[in-house]
Order: sequence, then structure tokens, then C-alpha cells
Amino acid sequence: MFARIKETIEKGGTFLVTTHADPDGDAVGSAFAVCLALADMGKEAAVYLKDPVPYRYAFLPRPRSVLHRLPENAYDVVFVVDCGKLDRVGDGSAALAEKGFIVNIDHHEANEAFGRINIVDERASSAAEILYLIFKSLSVKLTYEIAVNLYTAVLTDTGSFRYESTTRRAFSICEEMTDLGVRPASVAAAVYESHPKERYHLLCLVLATLETHREDRVATAYVTREMFEKTGTNREHAEGFVEILKEIRGVEVACFIRELSEGRYKISMRSKGAVDVASVARAFGGGGHRNAAGCVIEGGIDTVKTRLVGAISL
Repeated sequence: MFARIKETIEKGGTFLVTTHADPDGDAVGSAFAVCLALADMGKEAAVYLKDPVPYRYAFLPRPRSVLHRLPENAYDVVFVVDCGKLDRVGDGSAALAEKGFIVNIDHHEANEAFGRINIVDERASSAAEILYLIFKSLSVKLTYEIAVNLYTAVLTDTGSFRYESTTRRAFSICEEMTDLGVRPASVAAAVYESHPKERYHLLCLVLATLETHREDRVATAYVTREMFEKTGTNREHAEGFVEILKEIRGVEVACFIRELSEGRYKISMRSKGAVDVASVARAFGGGGHRNAAGCVIEGGIDTVKTRLVGAISL
């Protein structure tokens, strides 16, 4: 399969790299790493992100061309990374298949294999881990710029090496990235220790909504558009709040609920291992991993919480 990617890259001249909307560290780091590698190969490459790069990843070395509007022109090849469903790319995803030959690289169990080439390994810690193996097979020179993107992607998608997806290979990759100049303390400071104070004003409001259910084994909390407006924040300031809920002793499943629009809520779930939250997400048309998944549920907030908690098998 890697040989097909090599052949595809060698034949192509223009490339577009994209990932899912509301990008996390793996999405941004993987997309940037692919684009930087292609540029180093002498290819014309650009990244398309529906949403702005979150502030915590603004330090990452980025390609020369990062677009936030899907370009009208076609490309020889479109790389889609860390994205289980093509429609998760966001606006214009339906037209993406017309933009070029799609290469789908992902680690989500429920990936829909929408590419002409599909490299999906749910055992990988991150999309970046798969990309590292591809780069090695293609003898891509790993520069510092590529290395810090790969390191950050693995670091964040393993929850700072706390998740079950953390493997020996994930550690090995990060060790090699430090050999290339990546400074773990600097990356950690940028990702985890550089939040604006408004994030904590928002967290105060969110924690006031905290509830536990099912004999304190399920925790829920939510954020509304009004809370964002009141604190001068947005969705990226709430990234990681679900992990705070997961830290509660005795909680097996943490659910963070974010209002998208009136009567429509985005659900982020985390499990400590006993519960498969991906199966819960799939019941509502979403997906993800066994211990980290998401979906969208419609209704009032109380109805959404009741439906969600009721769907969790303990």
C-alpha cells in the first residue's frame, strides 16, 4: 500500500491536504507534516482547514499555503488525514472527491474508506504515527519542522501518553523527534500552559453545570453559546474540558456537551476503558475510538442529556 502512495506522489504535481473541522493536535500536526514533506519533495502543496488553527497550535511550523476556503481548482491528489468520514472535512466536502485522487490516512475504527487509497490502522496512536511509517518507507527527510508537527500530534492524541493508544512505537517516534531538535518542555508549555484567562472564566460556568448519573459513573457538563458570548470565548477555549470531567474519581464515562445551534449539540465522550463510547456515538450517527468518540444530538439540553446517558451501557 505504501508503494501505491509513492507512485501516486511521484506522478502528481499538485496536492491538497485536509482534515476534519474543529481540528485537534493530530489533525493540524498531521496535515502540516504531509504538506511540508510534499513541498520538500518539490511538489506544489496546500493545506485546507475549514476552521482557523486553534491558538494552542499556533506555534507549529506551517506550510506556505494554508487555506480556509476550499479552492475552486482541481488537484492531482487530495490527502485526507485523521478523518473517519469525508463530510467531517466541513463545507464543500461533497465536492472534495472532484478535486483530485483521494488518499485517506486515518486511525479511527469507523473510517468509511472513502479514498482511492485507504490506509487505516485503528491500532495506531494517531494519524501522525501512520504518517511517520509512510515517511520512513518513502525515505522522506524528517526536518525539524516536520518533526515538531509529528511530535505534537502524537503527544496530544495520546493524552500526553495517558491513553490506552500509547504504545512503545508512539514513544519511539517521539524519541526520534527529540533527536531532531524537538523540545518536549517547549511543546508542552505551548499546548497546555498558554491558555488565556478567559478559558478559566468559561470553565467556571461549565463546572456549574456538572452532574453525575448512574451511581456517579457518568459525568456530564455543557457549554452554551450564551456562555461563550458572556466570557468572550469560543469552542477552542473549551477544548480539553471533557478530560477534566474524566478525572473525577469513580467516573467511567465523561460527556461534554457543546451547543452548536438552537436544539443541536455536539457531544464529546471519554471512557476510562470499561465502556466503548464509540458504539454510543455510532448510535447517534457519530464515531471515534473505544475510549474517545463524539456525535451530534438534537433536542433541548435536558432531553439530550437523558438520551445520551440512557444510551451508555455500564
